[in-house]
Order: sequence, then structure tokens, then C-alpha cells
Amino acid sequence: MVAGYGVVAHAGPVRRVRLILTWAATSCGVAVWTVPAVGLAEPLAPSGKKKDVAATSSAGGQSGTGQAPNDQEDDQVDDQVDDRVNDQVDTQAPASDPNAQPQPESEIEGPEPEAPEKVACCIPDDEVPEPTTVETVSPPRVDGAYLGAVLGGGATFVRVNDRETPGAFLGGGGALRVGEAVLPWMTIGLQVGGRAGFKGAQRVYQGGVLVELGFLPVPKYPLSLLAGFGVGGGAVHEQDIEGRAGFGGAMFKAGARYDLFPGVAKRRPNRGGGFSLGPEISWVGFTPAAKGRPMSNTIVLGLWLGYYFGS
Repeated sequence: MVAGYGVVAHAGPVRRVRLILTWAATSCGVAVWTVPAVGLAEPLAPSGKKKDVAATSSAGGQSGTGQAPNDQEDDQVDDQVDDRVNDQVDTQAPASDPNAQPQPESEIEGPEPEAPEKVACCIPDDEVPEPTTVETVSPPRVDGAYLGAVLGGGATFVRVNDRETPGAFLGGGGALRVGEAVLPWMTIGLQVGGRAGFKGAQRVYQGGVLVELGFLPVPKYPLSLLAGFGVGGGAVHEQDIEGRAGFGGAMFKAGARYDLFPGVAKRRPNRGGGFSLGPEISWVGFTPAAKGRPMSNTIVLGLWLGYYFGS
């Protein structure tokens, strides 16, 4: 041991560390050498070589007889340690292949991400809102000023003084109208017209002028409810009898009309109004001034022809 210490004392710093580790492992009976650069722990050498190293160290100490070993002995010990370390590194480190391709980094293994669960729609099928559709709003047709006429036939019931007029007088007539749609649901116009009726040897002529009002309950549908008031009169003539028996005074009207606009959607798609025709039914009456006085009631079924100029 004294010789060993002498060797350590005259060795360099690195050799001192190596010799101390080697002697410590030999003394404890553990042949372990740690290679910091490689990070591996393996046996330094077989047990037979441990004795050689110890014997060499002992011999070196004895040859010196208590004096420092020469440099040759130190070099031999260092060479043996270096050879053993190199042998361990060579056996543990894999041989490098100059032609080997760099391997890509392996992906981190782990559980595969789960696919998102399909969440059922929270709205029941019977409550799913239907896609909204934009309706094309057409302009109003009963719109603006208008000009027209009504032609038709009907039956007239007359009562006059000094003449017997049983039954109805059948005939026809017409009227001219002009007015304007002042509101989407209301029209105001003026009507001038007359008619004639015949029954046997008798005939009746009547006419008048009145103000006509039209009301559209639903402006989207051109159905007009008509009402009018004015003045007029008429008379009954009989063949082979001179003179006439007449009636007159206040004149009233009530009726209904439905306007049709054929082809107006193509000719006036973005403008109101247009050519109109449609059926009309009305009542025109001359009320008696007193009980038993002359009067007239006419039921008319006609055809309306008109033109709305639009606003």
C-alpha cells in the first residue's frame, strides 16, 4: 500500500484519479469502471486481470523500496487502464455506418385521439324551421285614377200613378264611370248612365247621375263593394195612350264587382294598375217620396271594362 501511495504521489492529476479508482475497486473486490462520456456502467475487466493490476502495483511499490516509481512504470499502468476503458467502449458502442441514412424521429407513442362524438340535434324533427322563402310582392292593381264603363241587362220593377205596370220590364243599358283609388282599400268615382226596359205595349226609360264609392275588404284581392247616391228619374210609356207616368228624385245604388287583370303581370310587372274587366251585380233604386208614390227598382247584371292608370 505504501508503494501504491508512492505511485499516486508521483503521477499526474488524471493518472492519480485513475489509480485511486482502480485500487479502490480492487481492494473492495468490485471491478466497476464508470465511463462518464458514455454514461454506462460495466465491469472493468475479468477478475483475473484485477490480480495483474494489483500485482503490478505491488511490484512497482516493492521495486521502489519506498521511493517513487519511474515514469516507465507509470506509463505501463496508464496504458493498461486506457486499453481496458477503450475495450469497454468499443464493445458497448455500436459501429457507425457512414452510408446509413438519418432516421426520422419516432413519433411519440400514446393513445390515439378519440373522434368527436356526434351530438344529436337538440331540435325535434317536427320543430325544425323550414327555410324561409321571399315572396315577390306585386304592386296593387286597383291603383290610381280609372276610367271605365259597365254594360249589362236587368229587370226593372216600376210603380207609377194612373198606369198599371204589373211584372218586370226586361232590358239593358250602361253607364260611364271616372274616379280614383284614393286609398289602397277605397275608390271614389262619378257615374252617369241610363237604361230601358220593355214589357208588352209598355216601356220604361230611366237614368241619373250618382257618386259611387268602392270598398276593398282585402286589398290583395280586387273585390269591391259598391255604394252610391245621387239623383235621377224615369217614365213609363204605353202604346196608343198619350202621355206618360213618371217617377224621380233621390237615386241609390248598391252592388259588388270583381276586377280581373289579364296579362298585366307581363306588361306592368313593376307598376300598379292596368286593364281590367270583371263581373258586376248591382241594385239601382228610386225610392218613393211617400207611401203609394211612384218608385223603381232595377237589378243589373253587367260586365265592367276599365283601365287603372296606377300611381
